[in-house]
Amino acid sequence: MARVPRICVVGSVNVDLTFRAPRLPRAGETLSGNLFHLGMGGKGANQAVAAARLGAKVSLVARVGNDTFGKEALRRFGADSIDTDAVGIDEQRPTGTAGIVVDDAAENCIIVVAGANAGLSAQDVRTASPSIQNSEALLCQLETPLEATLEAFRLARSAGVRTVLTPAPAQALPQDLFHLSDLCIPNETEVEFLTGRKVATIADAEVAARQLHERGIAAVLVTLGSRGALLLENDQATHIPAIEVSAVDPTGAGDAFAAATAVFWSEGMSLENAVRRANLVASLTVTRLGTQTAFPFRGELKD
Repeated sequence: MARVPRICVVGSVNVDLTFRAPRLPRAGETLSGNLFHLGMGGKGANQAVAAARLGAKVSLVARVGNDTFGKEALRRFGADSIDTDAVGIDEQRPTGTAGIVVDDAAENCIIVVAGANAGLSAQDVRTASPSIQNSEALLCQLETPLEATLEAFRLARSAGVRTVLTPAPAQALPQDLFHLSDLCIPNETEVEFLTGRKVATIADAEVAARQLHERGIAAVLVTLGSRGALLLENDQATHIPAIEVSAVDPTGAGDAFAAATAVFWSEGMSLENAVRRANLVASLTVTRLGTQTAFPFRGELKD
C-alpha cells in the first residue's frame, strides 16, 4: 500500500455557481439554461479536496469571508478531513465567487470575483510555515496575491519541499518564481501567455515547455485537453495521451489533475507514471457535473 503523503495547498476558496446551456452566450445575449448547480470551488480548495480524496493528508492555507459560503466551505473541508487551521476568516471581504457557464459540448467560460482570496498575505503564509515545511509537496496557483505564493515557495524550498505551480489565471511572473518551481502545470492558454508562443500542436507544446525550463523551472507539464499532456523532465519530452471519455463538465478537471500528479509523485511514483495515473482522475472528473462534487475518491480508481 502506498504511503500517505502530506500535501499543503496555498490558494483560493470560491463558491461556484454553474449554469448549463446549449451553447455559450454571445455579448448582450440572454439564453435559457437547462441546469444550475451550486458548489464549492477555487483552485486552491479544488486541489486540496482532490488530494484529500486520493488519500493524502492535506492542509490548506487560505481565506474565506465571514458569511454563509465561508462557513459552508469550512464544513465541507472538514468532511474531507482537510486541516483548516490556517484558513483565515476575512471580516471585510466576502468569500470568493465564480460564475461558470458550461455548454453541451462541455466547453466553459468563467468569471471570478476574488473576495477574501485577495486578502491572503505573505504574513498569513509565514504563520502557516509548519504546514508547508512538514509536507512532501506544496501546491500553489495564482488566484491569490503573488506575494503569498512567492513566500510559500521560498519556505518550501528552504525545507526541501517539492513545489508545484498551476499558473492560472495567467499573469506575468517574476523570475524568482520560475526558479522556485519544481513542476509547473500550465494549460495551452497559460503556456502561450507565459512564452508568447502559439501552441497548436504537441511539437509546439514541447518548444514552449523548453522555453519555460530555460527560465528556471525544473519540470514542465503542459495540459492539452483531449490531446493529453506534454511532460518535459530531465530534458526528455514525453507525450501522454488523454483517456477517451464522454465529457460532461470540464470545470475543475485541471485542478484534479494537478493535485493527483502531486499526490502520486509524493507517494514515490516517477513523475511520468504519476501523470499517467492523474489522467485517470481527470477523466473521471469530466464525466460529472460540478467541481469538487465531481472529484473521485481513491476507491474509484482501478489499480
